Amino acid sequence: TRASSCTPRPPMARRWMPRALVALVALLALPLAVVASGEPLHIGNFQRTLDADELWVVEIMSPMCGTCQSFAQTWQAFATKHGREVKLGQVNIDTDDGMELAQDLDVLDAGVPSVWAFDKANGEGRVLWKDDAKGDVPTADALAQIIFGAFPGAERLANGFLGKTKEADAGEL
Repeated sequence: TRASSCTPRPPMARRWMPRALVALVALLALPLAVVASGEPLHIGNFQRTLDADELWVVEIMSPMCGTCQSFAQTWQAFATKHGREVKLGQVNIDTDDGMELAQDLDVLDAGVPSVWAFDKANGEGRVLWKDDAKGDVPTADALAQIIFGAFPGAERLANGFLGKTKEADAGEL
């Protein structure tokens, strides 16, 4: 027998600890990734965007849509960079509640993906960007120019977010 080739195995705890730590970190990071892309909005919670003083920018999307998948990187990058300036939400039309909200808001005519602003005190939304049917998506910086360019005089609230406009001004862009 070769006793010299037998090395003792590390205790069980040492083998599974790194894996458990990685799994724990992944579980903790998952909600942050979701929040970074915007709050999931649906028929049951959308009223908060209308009641809020902050400007809400909302993506209408479907995870099944190819252009939506391409746009997801842009939306994520925009959210990471500007998520402390505007409130962000996402409406997933592949869920019953998301589809019902999209129908109630009458936003499906713009197609998916599309980006809407709920910027007026009266709760009326307007489209800021929509898929051009070619599948071309803007960069995060171009999306920021589109969004912030639509609100040149928006006031910043005490919490750091842009506020809704007080008067009914422009319609769709």
